[in-house]
Amino acid sequence: MTASIIQLQSLPSALPIFFNAALTATRKPGKKITLPQLQVQVPAVKIEPARLRAYNQLLGFAEGESLPLTYPHVLGSALHMHLMAQPQFPLPMLGLVHLRNEIEQTRPLLATEIFDLRVALTESREVQPGLEFDFVTEFAVEDSGTIWRGVSTYLYRISGKPRVRTRAAAPEEIPLSKYVALDASADIGRRYAKVSRDYNPIHLYAVTAKLFGFKRAIATGMWTAARALALLQQELGIAPQKYEFQFRQPYLLPGRAALRYEPGSSKLDFALVGADAGKIHLIGTLR
Repeated sequence: MTASIIQLQSLPSALPIFFNAALTATRKPGKKITLPQLQVQVPAVKIEPARLRAYNQLLGFAEGESLPLTYPHVLGSALHMHLMAQPQFPLPMLGLVHLRNEIEQTRPLLATEIFDLRVALTESREVQPGLEFDFVTEFAVEDSGTIWRGVSTYLYRISGKPRVRTRAAAPEEIPLSKYVALDASADIGRRYAKVSRDYNPIHLYAVTAKLFGFKRAIATGMWTAARALALLQQELGIAPQKYEFQFRQPYLLPGRAALRYEPGSSKLDFALVGADAGKIHLIGTLR
C-alpha cells in the first residue's frame, strides 16, 4: 500500500486540532480495523526560543544550546494529531491510550538549527484489549540526515474485548536503590498544556476528566516522562542518547510519587512509584 503524504509549510495550530478530535467521536470502526499508511512532512522547522525556555523552566531542564531529549516530541505530537484527524483515519481520537515511547538521537539537537520534520503512521497490530499502532517521528538536518527519531505507541480499545489486568510489581520488588520526589500539582496539566499545546481534557480539570471515567485529572504522560528525564539525566553522567519508557497506571492530580532509580555504567533504570498504595505510573531506561 502506497503511503499518502501530506505536505505542510508550518506546524498546525493546537486548538483547531482538538476541536477536530471532538468531531471524530462519531467514528465507528468496528472490530476489524485496517489503518491507512499516512505521512506528514514539514520543512524548515525553527525552534521558538520563548516556548523552549518556558518548557525548560516548567520541567526543570537547564538552559543550554541543545534541546532536551523529549522536546522534539512536543513538536511532533501536533502532527500525530493532524494525521489522526484525517478522514482516512478510522478511529475516534478521544479515548486513545498513549502506551509507550522509544526516543533516540545520534547527537544533541541545537536550538538554533533548522529541521525537516516527518511523522508517519507505520505499524499496527492486534493485542488483547484492541489495536496498537505506532507513529514514527523524525527530525533531520541538511547534510546529516535523521538525527532524532521517536516511536510513539497508542492503543485503541475495542468494545467487547476483555481488559487483561497484569499485576504490577510491588515497590519492594523493584531493585532500585535510590529515589527522588516527583510530585505533581493539581494545575500541572494546564501549565504543561501552555508549553506543549496538549489540551486533552483528561489532563486539565477534574470535571473534564470525569467525563472520561477518571476520578480526577491525570498528569500528562509526556510531562511525567520529561520531568523524570530532567531529574535523572545528571545521574547518568553523560548526555543521554536513548530514552525508553512505558506508562503503567494514571497519575492522579494532585499527586505525590517517588522516582526510584538504579544508576549503571551506561544506563539508568527507573520506576515512578506513587504514594497511593504504591502504584507504578511509569517505568523506563535512560542510556
